Amino acid sequence: MYGVLDVKTGESLLFLPRYGVEYAVWCGPPPPADHYKTLYGFDHVHFVDEIANVLKGRGIRVLHTLYGKNTDSGKFSKEAAFEGMTKDFTVDNKHLHLEITECRVIKSAAEIEALRYIARVSSEAHIEVMKRARPGMNEYQLESIFRHHTQMVGGSRYLAYTCICGSGKNGAVLHYGHAAAPNAKEVKDGDMLLLDMGAEYQGYCADITCSYPASGKFTEIQKMVYNAVLAAVRAVEGAIKPGVLWSDCHFLAERTVLEHLVRASVVVLHGKTVADMQAIDLGAVFFPHGPDTSLGSTRTTSAATLRAWSASTGPA
Repeated sequence: MYGVLDVKTGESLLFLPRYGVEYAVWCGPPPPADHYKTLYGFDHVHFVDEIANVLKGRGIRVLHTLYGKNTDSGKFSKEAAFEGMTKDFTVDNKHLHLEITECRVIKSAAEIEALRYIARVSSEAHIEVMKRARPGMNEYQLESIFRHHTQMVGGSRYLAYTCICGSGKNGAVLHYGHAAAPNAKEVKDGDMLLLDMGAEYQGYCADITCSYPASGKFTEIQKMVYNAVLAAVRAVEGAIKPGVLWSDCHFLAERTVLEHLVRASVVVLHGKTVADMQAIDLGAVFFPHGPDTSLGSTRTTSAATLRAWSASTGPA
């Protein structure tokens, strides 16, 4: 599909692929064009093979296409193209990406409600996993419980990302759960669970991580690490307000974690200060990423420190 906004009139146009009869055999009859007009709130709906004539008929001669770099992934978006595009129109791919990026910074009330909804569904699914998790289960069974709840109760058919269900040492792998590590380990008594799972609804995503012992009871070292992360969360929540730099929130979380590790003698100062440790980036050893933020999400205790600590010293 192609979406077009006529800047002069403010009208929106949607262009649908024209399906052949074989489509209905495999996927059922395609919905009528008015279905998409209502579903997505477009002013006009046409077919892709009409796009050049429709745009020329509206007096449109310049097309601003969406093309730009995603600063997280480093990848570039795929620019829209159709037959006759460069022959009939002047194409500008320099400006729209900046405008769309800025538009995405501010969410509408409806968008915020969608985010709150999927965050709530995902939170409730995590609670369901917590109730049913036991030593002797496999990690993928925990993932299955989460998936079932979000679709059965929340109507969420898709996940926001690949589920991470790390137990024991696997919790130290930041993106555990991928194809080569498919959440397949058996959960052992004494393992910490690190469950990073979120559902998606209508394109809006939740991202929630929580950690707890499979047996239901923390060891002393597990408790210390968990409380260090919880303290970091609380510190950042108390510092966040308009005008505060996100990087400052990151370093506040890092400093809080290091202070707890020093008090527990996991890290020894040797005449140095926590500030000295941060100056040489020692915090990154125990905190190898940064705080996440998700509008409308519930409080998240990510146990980032536990991941790093387990990686460097063995299982808690």
